[in-house]
Amino acid sequence: MDNINYLNIYNYINLEEKNEVIEGLVNVGQKRLDSKFFYDDYGSKLFEEITKLNEYYPTKTELCILEKQKKLINECLPSSASIIEFGSGSNKKVKKLLNALNNPVEYFPIDISEKFLFENAKDFAKIFPKIKVTAICADFHQVDQLREIVGKKKKKIGFFPGSTIGNFMPEKARKLLENFSYILGNNNYLVIGVDLRKNKKIMENAYNDSEGVTAKFNINVLERLNIEHDAFFDLKEFEHNAFFNKKENRIEMHLVSKIRQSVDIYNRKIDFQKGETIHTENSYKYSKEEFSILSEEAGFKVKKVLTDDKNFFGVFFLKVKVKKEEIK
Repeated sequence: MDNINYLNIYNYINLEEKNEVIEGLVNVGQKRLDSKFFYDDYGSKLFEEITKLNEYYPTKTELCILEKQKKLINECLPSSASIIEFGSGSNKKVKKLLNALNNPVEYFPIDISEKFLFENAKDFAKIFPKIKVTAICADFHQVDQLREIVGKKKKKIGFFPGSTIGNFMPEKARKLLENFSYILGNNNYLVIGVDLRKNKKIMENAYNDSEGVTAKFNINVLERLNIEHDAFFDLKEFEHNAFFNKKENRIEMHLVSKIRQSVDIYNRKIDFQKGETIHTENSYKYSKEEFSILSEEAGFKVKKVLTDDKNFFGVFFLKVKVKKEEIK
């Protein structure tokens, strides 16, 4: 196909990432792993299964907003724009967005799961043959490289769906938004999905599905460490746990050690007490007011917020109001 290009600027086995894994697992207060480690090819496929589960409302709700509010979306965003999707996954949400836009000209899907990214980009290019596609395998923290690849397009719309922003502590979320503003440039737009606070049971059920898919997704992070980071985790000796931390306004996902054990990784022994956990993910839940303040602090102006009838989920339309200098 003439309308597609592939780039890989992400090297997942590097010294920085190795150190990140070790530092997280030897943390005295709480062992932890970054949620980005979920998304190898198998993890990405498992997450797609999660999005289809009855209990998992965020994906279905966000898709419904994008489908039902096409007219308002069209009015909010510029025509003939380039779309940059941060963490593109299966592309299904951006397809809804594109169908609401007037003459989108270029699409930059960015993801760290190379095979999953390129397969979905190929399918996307077939569906939208008039849109130029540049699929970028990268961590979206690689801001200088991404800004250079995206270039100085006059009209850019960033897209960050799925409430992924909730995986970051508020201060890091603000920093990430600043980085997005730097990549996008002054007076360009960001469309971002945010999971809103609601009944505790509804939130907790979304991360403890009856089919156990989320548990498999969580446990798979240990399998990835086994394959890619020379670790020797016995997957049968860990179990999934997810709950809402009211004080922090976030869902927490943990892997709980069923027994007292030691695990080898990079020729080091990591000791676990029975019941000790690895904190694998946060998913912060915001009010509309809280996220609007965070966006303003990061250099955006909130142009519009679209929600579903139950106010379960918000799609925020932000505009870069100040051109950022070098933010890394």
